Amino acid sequence: MTTARTVLRLALAAIVALVVVGPAAAQDANLDPSKLVTPPLHHVQVPKPERYVMPNGIVVFLLENHDLPVVKGTAYLEASPLWVPAEKAGLGYLTGQVMRSGGTAAHPGDWLDDRLAAIGASINTAIDVTDDMAHGGFYSLIENAPEVIGLFAETLRAPAFPEDKIELSKVDLRQQIASRNDEMINMLVRVASEAVYGNDNPYARKPEYATVEAIKREDCQKLHARVFQPNRVVLAIYGDFKSADMKKLLAARFGDWKRGDAAPVPPPPVPKETRQRVVFAPKDDVTQTGVVLTQISFRMDDTDYPAMSLLEMVLGSGDQSRLYRHIRTDRGLAYATGAYAGADYTRPGVFIAYSLTRNDSALTALGMLRDETERVTRHAVTEAELKTARESAQNRLVFQLAEPATVLFRTALYEVAGYPLDFLDRYQKALEGVTTAGMLEAAQRKIQPGQLVTVLVGKEKEFEKPLESLGQPVERVDIAIPPPPSKVSAGQASPEALARGQAWLKKAADLAGGGAAWATIKSVTMEREEVLTMQGQSMGMSSVMHWRLPDRVVAIRKLPMGEIKQGYDGTNGWMAAMGQIKDEPGVAAEMKKQYERSMFHLFAEPGAYQVQAMEPRTVDGVAYNVAFVKSEDTKDWLLYFAPDGSLARSEYVGEGMGGGPARMLEIYADWKPVGSIKYPHSEKTLADDKPVLDAKLTRLELNPTLADDLFKKPAQ
Repeated sequence: MTTARTVLRLALAAIVALVVVGPAAAQDANLDPSKLVTPPLHHVQVPKPERYVMPNGIVVFLLENHDLPVVKGTAYLEASPLWVPAEKAGLGYLTGQVMRSGGTAAHPGDWLDDRLAAIGASINTAIDVTDDMAHGGFYSLIENAPEVIGLFAETLRAPAFPEDKIELSKVDLRQQIASRNDEMINMLVRVASEAVYGNDNPYARKPEYATVEAIKREDCQKLHARVFQPNRVVLAIYGDFKSADMKKLLAARFGDWKRGDAAPVPPPPVPKETRQRVVFAPKDDVTQTGVVLTQISFRMDDTDYPAMSLLEMVLGSGDQSRLYRHIRTDRGLAYATGAYAGADYTRPGVFIAYSLTRNDSALTALGMLRDETERVTRHAVTEAELKTARESAQNRLVFQLAEPATVLFRTALYEVAGYPLDFLDRYQKALEGVTTAGMLEAAQRKIQPGQLVTVLVGKEKEFEKPLESLGQPVERVDIAIPPPPSKVSAGQASPEALARGQAWLKKAADLAGGGAAWATIKSVTMEREEVLTMQGQSMGMSSVMHWRLPDRVVAIRKLPMGEIKQGYDGTNGWMAAMGQIKDEPGVAAEMKKQYERSMFHLFAEPGAYQVQAMEPRTVDGVAYNVAFVKSEDTKDWLLYFAPDGSLARSEYVGEGMGGGPARMLEIYADWKPVGSIKYPHSEKTLADDKPVLDAKLTRLELNPTLADDLFKKPAQ
């Protein structure tokens, strides 16, 4: 059946055809669309807002627009990276996030979520010290603006920073840390920034598990008090209001906010030049290598910024750029390639020219990347390239700043960054005046081939030539993520504590059939019914696992939406789901940990573990003997033995559902005989005290014959 929407779409298409082509043109067989003339783009029009300063120092920009019954605003503030100690990297992100998620004493974050959703409004806050900036924003229908602006002011001025929201934000940060080596582009930018600025520079710092763990509530309060002072605030408000009324509302909500000691903070020093060298970060679980040429760049208020903006377009922005055409299209050597001039508002940024290529073509692609980058410093671009670049830059501005509100908020950003308020007008006029000779001169000033740092991230053993063949010093850097700090204080293991721990483990093994019986098990097939819980939602599934000990495994899970198979053949890991098959390089390390923690190893060789008795613990009224297991692979591993001596719980640091580290707890119950051993038929798994998996064993076969082909990666 033809829907009303389809009819409307066809009708509109017909109308457009008549309007654009017209009856006469439709009959003109000589019409040549390529000869149609496109009128030049107009400059982005910069609105003229009202600017005033409140008695407490808040700079306010007001711009009325009565097209829609909405009001929105953004506040910008300076936030120096020097205000975040290196040992608490991540504090800025966490503080900005919890300002909103935690709400205030009068209006907690969960209440804010519900209330704002009910009235179609929003409030957000963020602190990004690596950009020297903090900001907050709101959106509201006009009838709710007094309430929303009041809540916005309260959020900026008096956040509560509740402990539970701080911990939730830490979970988010841990997940970001855990996944930071997953995307090649992100890795390249990070390693390049560290190579240019230096690892110890505040602009190159990144959070680690240890720095996140060190953050306390009082740290958030201290940073907030330093950043959020009225005489640091630049507030821009746009929408359906009358300026006189808005001034009264702002005075009522912000007027009694007392000025702070907001002295100007000089930015951290950055290097004026870079030292030519090769920086290599090994990553053996990838099939592609990222290559980068990088150096220190410049601020946006540099006189070369307009010319370098256009040079960026010519060199590496879009499918008409030189890098794209020569490396990707002509040679087929790049999955992706491009360049970024590196201009930044508050500090010199980082110039980057990059390419993603196969491991075995890394140095070839690098050579082409260097040739094209150096060529723009020796020879002027063509007039055609300049024309295309200028049109692209102007077109980008038009689309980025299509709304007057966006231009207004950009003006507020200029105020905080110390730029002239007509900076956008000046930039657009400067773009018009760029020449090919001017671009060459700017490139020669801003790109120094003798200072370019070469960065590679990839699998070195598959490179077509040694890195040393590049003729530059090679600096190898480790991008492995440091593990989280230990939360278990086991102390020095005494002989008595080791003997008691070993005795507890042996007794648990004896109760489950004895080490000799477990040692005869060389393979298992296990079937279970499982309930998976994620973010409060539960889903039932069934699973079958075939495991040839210690390191051949295939697991099949049947979910409502289809089947997922995961396997490891002793060398390669893989996953097949929804018709797709992909490699999983990290399975080897996880398989080693899983076997170490499994009862098939723990009970078969209890004497192979160093088990240290610790103080007893009482959980839900049950007193457990607790032992710490020393391990190089499993962190903070504790075993809980029930009053009867059986193994009741296993606790350790593992990977949570979001990818970050989590405190995992496995609870065993319903032990039943299977052949000559006893095995728990009920197992519950919790991550950071939240239920994740509830499994019931329905079948366990010991020592089945499992052929090698069972574990092999399926054909595509």
